[in-house]
Amino acid sequence: MKMTMKAAAAAVMAVCAASAAHAAGFMLTEQSAGALGRAYAGVGVDGTDLSGVYYNPATMTLHPGTQIQAGFVAVGLDLAFEGHDGTPEQNPVSENGQYNTQAIPHGYISHQLNDSMWIGLAMTVPFGMGTEYDDNWTWANRGISAEVLTFDFNPNVAWKVSDKLSIGAGMSIQYAAADLKKRKDISGASLGLPGMASVDGEIDADSWAWGFNVGLMWSPLENLRFGLSYRSKINHHADGDMDITNPKLNGESEISGLGSVSDILNNQFPGLLGSHSASASLSTPAWVMATAAWDVNSLLSLYATFRWTDWSSFKELTIDAGSYGPLPLGDTIKNEWQDTYLVSVGADFRFTDWWTFRAGVGYETSPVDNPRYRTAIIPDADRWWFAIGSSFQATDNMQIDVSAAMLHGVGEGSLYDGEGADSQKIGRFENLDAYLFGVQLVYKF
Repeated sequence: MKMTMKAAAAAVMAVCAASAAHAAGFMLTEQSAGALGRAYAGVGVDGTDLSGVYYNPATMTLHPGTQIQAGFVAVGLDLAFEGHDGTPEQNPVSENGQYNTQAIPHGYISHQLNDSMWIGLAMTVPFGMGTEYDDNWTWANRGISAEVLTFDFNPNVAWKVSDKLSIGAGMSIQYAAADLKKRKDISGASLGLPGMASVDGEIDADSWAWGFNVGLMWSPLENLRFGLSYRSKINHHADGDMDITNPKLNGESEISGLGSVSDILNNQFPGLLGSHSASASLSTPAWVMATAAWDVNSLLSLYATFRWTDWSSFKELTIDAGSYGPLPLGDTIKNEWQDTYLVSVGADFRFTDWWTFRAGVGYETSPVDNPRYRTAIIPDADRWWFAIGSSFQATDNMQIDVSAAMLHGVGEGSLYDGEGADSQKIGRFENLDAYLFGVQLVYKF
């Protein structure tokens, strides 16, 4: 079923993008092209760009005056699948769910009101994904395509309580649109046809919802900073449409002597094929992030990040589209995910007044605990982050950041033909990799 389901969460329905460029599940970590260069180690408390407005609003107190930032992170995927068609002959099946390279934009504004108060605005895409297979590939019932996009408008305020402590808070106003396509197998007998029938289902919906975020920063020493931040889950309830198309019987669109399956269904069940009202509900997960930054000397700074994400709260996605005669049009996508963790470390090397080089490495766990709940459109797996980047001080007021990273999926990558205990392994994803490139500009007024 194809769903443009609301909220970033919609991404989940699509079954989270293995595009590790995003974080585990369908969450996108990539809200800073600069911090990408150290695998997001120390993001926010590093003080090198304004992305802390999103990651930890308390860190706005590191940025005097008025500053703006804008940029993007481009993401490309490699989701190579090798398996068989499930027949006794086990004919080989090769596919790749890679989607067109996508750019994840971000923008920030921070303004100092007085010696102790700051306000800011983060404009980000915190959840999203994109995967795509051929419409008629063998295992289309495990997913054909998914595209999810969310926009988050996040005003924040920060208070510098003392030279050592700052706190911040904000509210997220989030819009989401998603798109998921999946084949649905049904009994041909229920339609008065011999054998096994199938249709492609596509749901399209969007939604507005809201949540909140809080953070604090503690600086026990002038050159040492620790951050702790939290973003709430956001509940999305979306209404939209589901299109039922591409009917087949025993894998064929024509029945010998009877004509096309579409014509037969249109005659026997007028209105079955086409658009139907649909709705779906789900929640994007909450997360907690702890960060640290140590400015060792004028040349070197060291950073670290730990993030926990509450993916275990996402058990299933239920799509309500009613029914038409004998055919239920809705669907339930079971996930049974587990919580995930990201750990990363990195460093900045300030070789000159105008050039900083950075690098980082990280490891992130997958929400997919049981491989029977892995789908083709979200072939998620554990992944390593390997990143490098640079900052260039173009003028006294303008900084340009460029970064690149590779996310390499490791460990279990099997795909099964269903979710039950009797389901059979049909292959595995040989590659679950993502390639990222980011550029941004920071300007100080």
